Amino acid sequence: MGLEIGERWKEIVDGLYTDVVITDKHGNIVYANDSTEYWFNMEKEEIIGNNVLELEKKKVFYPSVARMVIESGQKQTLIQQTRQDKKLLVTGNIIYDDMQNIEYIVCYSQDITEIEKMKAYVKKVESELENIKKELQHYQELQKEDSRLIAKSPKMQRVLSIMDRVADTDATVLLTGESGVGKSLLAEQLHIKSNRKGAFVAINCSSIPESLIESELFGYKPGAFTGASPKGKVGLVEKAQNGTLFLDEIGELPTKLQAKLLMLIQDKTFYRIGDSQPREVNFRLVAATNVNLEERIKEGTFREDLYFRLSVIHMMIPPLRERQEDLLSLLMNMTKKFNKQYGRQKELSHETIDCLLRYPWPGNVRELSNIVERLVLTIEEDIILPEHLPDNIRPTQLAAPFIEVGHKSLQEIMEDTEIRVLKDAREKYTSTTKMAKALNVSQPTIVRKLKKYKL
Repeated sequence: MGLEIGERWKEIVDGLYTDVVITDKHGNIVYANDSTEYWFNMEKEEIIGNNVLELEKKKVFYPSVARMVIESGQKQTLIQQTRQDKKLLVTGNIIYDDMQNIEYIVCYSQDITEIEKMKAYVKKVESELENIKKELQHYQELQKEDSRLIAKSPKMQRVLSIMDRVADTDATVLLTGESGVGKSLLAEQLHIKSNRKGAFVAINCSSIPESLIESELFGYKPGAFTGASPKGKVGLVEKAQNGTLFLDEIGELPTKLQAKLLMLIQDKTFYRIGDSQPREVNFRLVAATNVNLEERIKEGTFREDLYFRLSVIHMMIPPLRERQEDLLSLLMNMTKKFNKQYGRQKELSHETIDCLLRYPWPGNVRELSNIVERLVLTIEEDIILPEHLPDNIRPTQLAAPFIEVGHKSLQEIMEDTEIRVLKDAREKYTSTTKMAKALNVSQPTIVRKLKKYKL
């Protein structure tokens, strides 16, 4: 079986780099040029006489463009793969007989293996660039957040991880923790990370008199009570429409209002004071407290059903003393923040940092922020020293460097201690002679060591 073509044309076609395969109308191969041996790893004598369906089954090449031309009766172009894992862009053209029926199908291809590899590489690079872009956006978002939102400690990382997972939901969130740990800040960040377009509305349940808190929350109709505004008042609940309502110190909410809050959470409806018509509202509720609500439930001052409604997502914020890994970064970030805010260039000395790191911070992040702001504003010198610290933070006696063992060599620890002793002695005594007497060493020794440490 074969196809008679002129010798001159055969010489031309065999010289082509691309493969050329010609089949009859049944898919039997009647001609193959020399390049097919390279593309399909078969002698062309083995190829000629085979049917494309058989070669397709053997994965010599697949899919078969000739088969698709026969099935469709139209010219076809597709990407074909060979058993050598090459990718070919193959076109099947039809040669018609005098009756316009298919007589032959001429298939020719172009190797696009490298092009496909390049496409896959570009796709991979684009995917990596997209991931980098997302990471950069995340980093930029973190840069915009308050400097107190630092989470190097495992406990704080877990808190922020939960916050990220629930931010876009409508689930009610209860934040608990000691006073000053940053519950209000986290509530606001939860709102920022959510998809809610409304306002973040906050109310401290302990700062408003019990007689006024209901009207603050729910508002009232004109003339609802003596002294009420003739125009009425919109409550904070309505102001939180499509946003977030943050109830801080929820443990101090009066008992009679707890039932109304429960209805608000369950039905998202409420009544203004003096109104008989319920109003619907769409908001996300976040509550916070520094008291033990379970103890309040036992005491009968807090409703258990309200507690369960509030604590769908319960996030316990760790105190600063349990976030030791975060403390140094918080110190540095706050110093930078207040320097920028007030146009100062204050720095904390190493000794000052050691003192601040050893302090237990009972007032948590709020106390830390207040102290750093006060130091930046009130200290005249550019370097903030331990003596500038408040009495309750400044050490009464020399202490070892913070967390030295395991972080410094014995020689480094001894040198640090020697420097501290020399500095302390220099502050107490007016001459090197008095320093030497106090430390029971010679005066030249004191001078030599001061020069050694450039003091």
